Order: sequence, then structure tokens, then C-alpha cells
Amino acid sequence: MNTQTHLLLASGLLTRRGEKARNVAIVMGALLPDVPVFALFGIASAMGYTSQDVFGDFYFRDDMRNLMGAFNSFFVAALIAATGWLFREKWWGWPMVFLAAAITVHAATDLPVHVDDGHRHFWPFSSFVFNSPLSYWDNSHHGGIVSVVEAVLGIVCAVILWRRFPDRRIRLLCALAITAYIAVPAYWIWMFG
Repeated sequence: MNTQTHLLLASGLLTRRGEKARNVAIVMGALLPDVPVFALFGIASAMGYTSQDVFGDFYFRDDMRNLMGAFNSFFVAALIAATGWLFREKWWGWPMVFLAAAITVHAATDLPVHVDDGHRHFWPFSSFVFNSPLSYWDNSHHGGIVSVVEAVLGIVCAVILWRRFPDRRIRLLCALAITAYIAVPAYWIWMFG
């Protein structure tokens, strides 16, 4: 699943109006699992490597798979949630619980849409990677259908967030997300369809 959809889904499910610390933690938790991939791509690109080097080689190296596993691990998310719960009287306790909830939403929605490029969701106890028959990007594994479902889910979440938050900046971001879900496929169909 694409990062923006993870963000919209976790935000749509977990955020509440007027709870800034909770909402910031949810946004961070929704984005955090993809940070290693963005960092890898950015660093490798700056060093002159191609996207084929990144996603054909570096992405699949054991050390990178472990790093991504740590950021996508259900166990790590559970440890973060348990820590937040134990310290729930502290100002940062409940936000940690919601950070972990957003990480879990991200990991749980990645699990069924990665064919051979999934994560080690049970790290550090297992290096098992679930190879789904569905892909969020690969048309030979129903990527077209999955991307339509993802776009509909993203649009629904953006509408929910639009209604939940009257802030103009958030509404602008929701409008941009909806536009992207519609415009990008329309562009590809127009250019190559």
C-alpha cells in the first residue's frame, strides 16, 4: 500500500478533533514504517545509485530487511503500546499507544498486498515474510484491482477527515489527496491507455 493511503487510513480510523498529541502520534506512526525505504532511496540516489539498484538489490539485503522489519514489526508496535500503557499517566503515555496503533494499522494493511517484497512483520522473533497473491503495484498480481480498492479507501478516509477537521490546511491536504487518487490514474490512462 502507498504511504499516503497508510496515513489517511490510520488518521481516518484513529484521530479525534481537539487531541493534538494523539493525532501527531498517529501521523508519525502511520509514516514511520516507510522511513527506512525512503532513507534507503534518498541515500542511494545521492550516492548515484539507480532505483533498480535500490529496489532490485539493496531493498532485499538481509540488513535492510531487518531494519524494515523493525519498523514494521507487530511485536515492536506491541512493545511501544505496552510502554505507553504502563506510563499512561505521563504526557507521552497515551500518544505512544496511538503511535503503536498507527504502526499496527500500517503493517496490517501492508501484509496482504506485498507479493515478494513484503516485510518481516514478526521481527525479531522470525524472519518470515508473507508472500501474498496480491500486490498493490504489480499488475501480474492484481495490482490494478488492488490500486482501485486502495484509491477508494483513500478517498473515503480523506472525506472522513475533511468532515472531522474544519481546519483549512487539513482540508487542503484532503482535497489534494482526493485529486491525486483521481488524477494520477487518469493521466496514465490518457497517456498510455
